[in-house]
Parts: sequence; C-alpha cells; structure tokens
Amino acid sequence: MVEKLSVDEAIEYLKDEDVEKRKLAIKSLQRVSDEAVIEPLIEATKDENPKVRFGAAEILGDIGDSAVDKLIDEFKSETGANKRFLAVALQKTGSEKVIEPFAEASSDDDFGVRKVAIRTLGELRATDKIDCIAQGLEDADNGVKVAAIFALGDLATPEAVDILKKARRDEKDKDLKKNYNKSIKKADKIAKSGGKIKRSKGQPLSTIKEMEKIDIDAAIKAYEVHLKDESSKDTPYKRLATLYRKQNDYDNEVRVLNKAIEILSEENPKKVGWFEKRLEKMQ
Repeated sequence: MVEKLSVDEAIEYLKDEDVEKRKLAIKSLQRVSDEAVIEPLIEATKDENPKVRFGAAEILGDIGDSAVDKLIDEFKSETGANKRFLAVALQKTGSEKVIEPFAEASSDDDFGVRKVAIRTLGELRATDKIDCIAQGLEDADNGVKVAAIFALGDLATPEAVDILKKARRDEKDKDLKKNYNKSIKKADKIAKSGGKIKRSKGQPLSTIKEMEKIDIDAAIKAYEVHLKDESSKDTPYKRLATLYRKQNDYDNEVRVLNKAIEILSEENPKKVGWFEKRLEKMQ
C-alpha cells in the first residue's frame, strides 16, 4: 500500500470499507488545507473507528476558519458521540463563531459536548455567556464541573471570581477545592496582567488522555501543543515523557524533561522534582 495519497485518492479512501485505507487517508490529509477535504472529513468524524474520528477532528481544527461554518451547521444537527467529535474540531479552530452554538451546547445531553463547549467559552473569554459557564458548576459530571471552574478563571472578571469563591465555600470535595484555588489564582494573575491571556489550540487534557488508548501518535501531537504553549500544568509533560519512553525515543523524552524543568521551575516549582529525578536516572 502506498505511504502517501493525493487529496483525491484520500477522499476516496475515506469511503472505503477497509479501515486501514481510511486510516491511511487520514494520515495523508494531515496539514492539508484544501477546502475539498472539509465535507469528507466532517463525515469521517462519524466513522466507526475512533482513530479515524479523532484524526478527522484534528485536521478540521487545523484547517480553521474555512471549515468553521460547515462544522457549526453539522454540529447543530448532530447528537451524542458524533457531536462530541465535531465539538473537538470546533474547539481547536479557536474561532469566535463557536460562541453561540457552544453556549447552547453548554446544556447538551452529552457530557463530553458540555465539557468541551464550556471550556472553550472560557478560553474565548465569552464574558456575556457567564451564566452558561456557571451552570456547569452544578453538573452531575465532574469533568464538566472542572471545565466550568477553569473557564470562569479564564474570564477573570470580578463576577466570575465571586462565583468561584462562593462555590468553593460550598464545595466539600477536596480535589475540586484545589481546582477552585488554582482557577482563582489564575484569574488574579490575568487581572493583574491587564486581562491578557494566552489562547491555546490545545485540546482538553482529559480528551487527549482518552486519545492515548486509540492513537498514541495523535496523543503525542496533542500534548506537544501544550508544551509549545509552555503549560504551567505538569500533566502534559509527564504524559509526553511517558509516551516517548514507551516508544524508546530517548532524545524526545530528555527534551520534554528539560522543558518541564525550565517552565515549571518558574510557574509551578512544587512539581519540578518528578522531572529532575527522572532526568537524573537517565544520565
């Protein structure tokens, strides 16, 4: 089987019954921005194979603005897991056009859709949708709650901070309380910087963790976005180091460990020890 397909060949392969051919199509369409691939890739987000679905969502997110309108139309008409993968693609575009459909989706039946929608509203600093975000604090799913906590921190308005502080007082779960503390601290930092916030195209870490079970290479690529953004969280660095170890990729593991030490020494010094010990053992 050929290693690289033309755009036309890849579009045809996406329709093939052979899942390996569909996977090859996805691999061949990475970094392709031709508008002809948008609709076939949207259809591929509904594929029965999770690797094809994740791959299609990734590519659509990278295509960006030219894919947004069609993605939104499809997003509004879908439900469940199909809608979830479209949400991932829309989140990755970083487009403000997703604000209205994501505000509606903040009460979607699917917890995965709610989580991505609420987190993205925070990343886009949609302050007029604060009620949609805040309702996530009452969600039955803890992942959605955490998304709402950090989305309110991203808003960093006095109203958002007040909501976080009130919810923190009523919260009995110790782990969730820690997340409240982190979010309030982040909001304070944003406020002191004059409202500046780095916008990332990084996918939620919980989404990438699920991706690891399906496609390690795709998960590595997704974690690398967080590394490029110099995340203050230790999770993306830990997962990258672990995944590169599984692939016996010594050079990249060392690179990630050094980057983690460099960033976390300033941003989150309590988390540096794990990386220093691991690096020391490798030398």
